[in-house]
Amino acid sequence: MDNQKFGKFIRDLRKKSNMTQKELGEKLNVTDKAVSKWERGLGFPDITIINSIAEVFGITASEVLNAEIGNKEEVDVEKAVQEAVEKVTKEKEKKENRNRKIKKVLKIVSIIVFVIMLILQMGYLFVMRPHGYEYVSDLILYIVNEFIIISGVLFLCLQLKKLKSLKIASIIFACILSIINIAFMINNAVHTKSIVSFSKIFSNELVLKQDKETGETQFYRNSKMIIFAKPNEYFEYSVEGKIKHQWLTNDICNITYKDKDGNLRDFVATYGARGDTVSYYYVFNSLLGRWQTQVDTVGNTNLIVDSKGIKVTRNKKSEQFKYEDCKQFGTTALVLYKEEVPKYVIALNEECEIDSKTDIIKSGGTITFCDVSMNKTIKETLNCTIHKNDDLTNYSGIDIDAYDYKIDNGILYISYDGENAIEVPGDFSNEKSEYNDYNYQISDYKTVFFYTSDEKTYLVYSDDMGNNWNTVELNNDIDYIQNMHFLDKDLGFMLQFNDSALAGVRFGSILKTTDGGKSWSVINNGIGDSEMKIFRSGSQILFTDENTGFLTMPDAAGDTSDLYYSTDGGVNFTKVSLGDEHYDYYEIPTMKDGKLYLKVGQGNDGDYNGGDSKEYCSEDNGKTWNEIDT
Repeated sequence: MDNQKFGKFIRDLRKKSNMTQKELGEKLNVTDKAVSKWERGLGFPDITIINSIAEVFGITASEVLNAEIGNKEEVDVEKAVQEAVEKVTKEKEKKENRNRKIKKVLKIVSIIVFVIMLILQMGYLFVMRPHGYEYVSDLILYIVNEFIIISGVLFLCLQLKKLKSLKIASIIFACILSIINIAFMINNAVHTKSIVSFSKIFSNELVLKQDKETGETQFYRNSKMIIFAKPNEYFEYSVEGKIKHQWLTNDICNITYKDKDGNLRDFVATYGARGDTVSYYYVFNSLLGRWQTQVDTVGNTNLIVDSKGIKVTRNKKSEQFKYEDCKQFGTTALVLYKEEVPKYVIALNEECEIDSKTDIIKSGGTITFCDVSMNKTIKETLNCTIHKNDDLTNYSGIDIDAYDYKIDNGILYISYDGENAIEVPGDFSNEKSEYNDYNYQISDYKTVFFYTSDEKTYLVYSDDMGNNWNTVELNNDIDYIQNMHFLDKDLGFMLQFNDSALAGVRFGSILKTTDGGKSWSVINNGIGDSEMKIFRSGSQILFTDENTGFLTMPDAAGDTSDLYYSTDGGVNFTKVSLGDEHYDYYEIPTMKDGKLYLKVGQGNDGDYNGGDSKEYCSEDNGKTWNEIDT
């Protein structure tokens, strides 16, 4: 007989008769529990009750035994009941065996959990905590306690089979301990907040703990076994409200928050370095160069990193951050501040490799650039746009040809070899610090430039190819330096303008120095009579030695240009004329291989012989000139 089928049959008949299990049991002189067992297939009525069941529901005993209305097939009652009882007994034994196995497994699991949790807790209390480690969340302490309590009492109850009173006492004791433990856990959760986050590949773990009442927040590092970490440092400001964290790389996490006064604050958690060793280096210096957003990334950002600081350009708008506006975190991150408010964070990506000699990022390294904000921010990947050689000893982050200069971001760079750029000290951002082909010099024996700042003109020069520099403030009457050159490291000449008039007239003087530029003396105030000595806007000078000099006087229209010659160091000049009236535009001579070369053209109004020009050469320092066939 099918016990389950029989149980369902009895339950359906009872419900159709609108009887409860208790009411049916009373009619059959059995308990409602007995009826419940029948209906669940866990028991079978005694043979003497079969007929009573049939009478209660108005059916035959055969229909009861067959568990089917209308099925009056004769059934051996004793046999059917015996089979049903045996089946129930077997199922009961099977269930008891299953329960014994479950209890056995529970005992094993509970004792394993108990031992593991106990070892963990003891390890924390007696090993980790004495060495300065804490749980990454204080709640773990109470959670482990709860596991110890529950697993311990479970094992004890399963082990004590017949000592019911001891079981009850154990459960009561465990409940008391749990209530106390949970109360402490709730109290901790009310006062302390923990933030735990893992990097993308789970290589590093961010751990923060915050006192909810004071906002005091501490950063933890040196995590062990995921659940332990050491307190490292407190945030500079107390936190008000939520804390935002964003992993910039797998070992750099940017943390943004607001302080009690509502000011935006930033902290960067770093977990590694980019150098070959663990030595400290400055992130600012490692960034020297020009950086721009990669083509395949979101955003349009450019960075210039030089001695003036970091210039950030986004959507054609620029912001300049001085060196003191930058705060370094670890050796891999830099935060840029504007009026003490964090604006941007820069992270050295993991493929960055720091040169061990210069502490500069080697070629191929990229950086991550990101806004500092409590809102969602987008990470931008930037790469260096300046070529880097293997030797970065003199790397300045700018490309420049040999014996040439370049002004970038208000900084002047020169190069003697076309590979290494040298920064010239001074402020070259003023619009008056402009250079033609004659008013600066780059040579092995003398390098000299000028710049203006705060309405003052300064001369900066080096006599040892940029290793050492000197700066001299020039006379305040100097408005613009038109020409400047040195014959050696001490002897030099300068043509300067201090005023102007109509038709390209310039007023100024020719100056001379014999001490390398430290002091200058006036040797000539221009061409003309004693009442009106002038120069021209395009005038140039050339001295080939201390006594021999040349001066050009082009008119404003560019039609003619006179050449003047001096043999007394520029005190007096005489006009040079080579006798051909068609060729009246004299340029300043040039020196090559000990000879002087002079080009004479026809000016803007010349059309003789197709507007050509003549060239002359002098081998006696300008005393005589011979025409060169061209």
